[in-house]
Amino acid sequence: MITYLRALWLAWSAVVALLAYPSHARILGQQTGLMGSEDGIWRPAITGPAVIIDALPYARTVTCSSYTLTGTAPGAGAVTWSASPSGASGSCTGTTSWSCVVDVDPDATGEGVETITVAQSGATSGTVTIGFYVDGEHSCFIAQSVDGSYNSTLANLDAVATWENLGSSALDVTQATGTAQPTFRTSIVGGQPVVRGDGGDSLQAAAATGWAYLHDGSGSTVDAVVLMTNTALNTIAATSTGSATNRGFGWRTNTTALAGFYLSDGATLVLNTISSNNVFTTNTFNSHVAALASASTPDFTGYINGTSVVTGTPTAYSASDPANPLRIMANPAGAAAMTGDVWRISLYPSELTSTQRNINKAVDEWALGGTLPVTP
Repeated sequence: MITYLRALWLAWSAVVALLAYPSHARILGQQTGLMGSEDGIWRPAITGPAVIIDALPYARTVTCSSYTLTGTAPGAGAVTWSASPSGASGSCTGTTSWSCVVDVDPDATGEGVETITVAQSGATSGTVTIGFYVDGEHSCFIAQSVDGSYNSTLANLDAVATWENLGSSALDVTQATGTAQPTFRTSIVGGQPVVRGDGGDSLQAAAATGWAYLHDGSGSTVDAVVLMTNTALNTIAATSTGSATNRGFGWRTNTTALAGFYLSDGATLVLNTISSNNVFTTNTFNSHVAALASASTPDFTGYINGTSVVTGTPTAYSASDPANPLRIMANPAGAAAMTGDVWRISLYPSELTSTQRNINKAVDEWALGGTLPVTP
């Protein structure tokens, strides 16, 4: 009996000692890592429920117009999104399983790369970062989504028979001849894919009627990010053969001779060139912008990595459709084919401002991991 009482007394003493010195409990909890909080097993950390955003297709996802975010949330309340630094926000559908169409039109310096916050009352918000190009593209061809679904149907080295247009016109470019199809390449620059031409490849639209704005004097902009691997004449995009008998627009570059663009009204051919010390860097991704102002102030202006490189004052415009449809990587006659990689080609039915050009370039710079030679 005495032994039993002694054992009971010792056990009670241990409990009293433990309660009297909770620091011992904290040390025990920290050493074992049972709860991971400062107070160990006596005061565990509690993390609230969170809004979960489904994974984006790329670490640096970009979009030409809008992007649909999906995910889950813990409560029954409304889900909303907001963007920073632009401040744009909108409503979403669903609660525990939600969908938000995120559409941001960056219009100020420093915007374009946006942090999107998805929130629900009583829950921890979720955030992602997405790059938004300036809205209003007639055409947007981006290597991150050649098939229109972030390349879910493409694998490395696949031939590209169709490059889907993510702009408002939805006029795709295609190539039925296998030997003339460019190839899709993954993780070429900054973890991003490209469309690669070998000098004999091209993609072409079905008709010429959709490209009149590129030469009719209403004002337009071609904005692209490309890498040239050769020093020969390369055509990035064109609706004309360059002959004075063909109406249309063309944009040619050459790493040793010229970077210009030409306009033909069926009678007069305008070609603008620059000196070799102003051309882009070979074997490096460069940002190119060619702007055609309106008929009231007719001029061409070209930019390479944000620097103005060519200006001209063509006076002849045609309101007619171009003689040929848009062709990417070669002019419609098949000459001056491009050898190199394309990350993005955007066509705008208006002249972009300096701020808008810099927004697009900043998004490209971010998406490609800082590989463009000049940051705006």
